[in-house]
Amino acid sequence: MKHLLWIMLLCSACATSRDDVAVIPSLKRTVVERTADKQCGLYVQASTQSEMLATVDSGTRVQVLDSVNQYFVKARLNKDGKSVTGFMYRACLQ
Repeated sequence: MKHLLWIMLLCSACATSRDDVAVIPSLKRTVVERTADKQCGLYVQASTQSEMLATVDSGTRVQVLDSVNQYFVKARLNKDGKSVTGFMYRACLQ
């Protein structure tokens, strides 16, 4: 009888755990629009030593796609009618 009670308690805990996991909402990536505060570069990699894709002038609207680390963000901008995606120094944004 003790074993049956133990198994029932264990199974009810598992069911509760599964129910809790099922209600966790999925994370949605949001794109944040920012404006460049000063002239900066958009790079191929998250490093100022990598190839520069574009120069971002002050006042350019930039879509921030993701935070890469404490120094860089993944960003997209329209330059000469093309959409360019790369990495931008975080300090360049307002």
